Amino acid sequence: MQDTPVKIKPKAICQGATYTLPLTRRYLSFPASVGGCGTVINTCTGEAVAPTDYIDEDYTGCTARMQIRPDIGSPIVIFEASTTDGTIVLAGAVLTLKIAALETTDFDFEKAIGHIEITRPDSTVERQYEIAFKLSKEVTL
Repeated sequence: MQDTPVKIKPKAICQGATYTLPLTRRYLSFPASVGGCGTVINTCTGEAVAPTDYIDEDYTGCTARMQIRPDIGSPIVIFEASTTDGTIVLAGAVLTLKIAALETTDFDFEKAIGHIEITRPDSTVERQYEIAFKLSKEVTL
């Protein structure tokens, strides 16, 4: 479904390097489940979902924001990103998170979590991604 957050397995941020994470969002307009061998099945018809059944996200007029924290509920904010400051870029069905090397140099965590929220033109807010991060510490100083 369009409003279901996608949980993304741990992504490594290399300390001291530019981090770019493009995320393409597509969804189905009907309920589906994963069958044997990873086949996506339309739960209404029992048939395999065709590639043409997927609908591309439309980020037209949307804004996005994200906070990275050590844990859910932590008062510590490691990093904030948004379409306002250009650290999140929305284009077609693709959301791209960009963190400059200057920012990642100052990161000091082992693992962290980030939620990306989209605000639609009608002010509806959707949490679209939950991303686990791990930091690959820099040794070239």
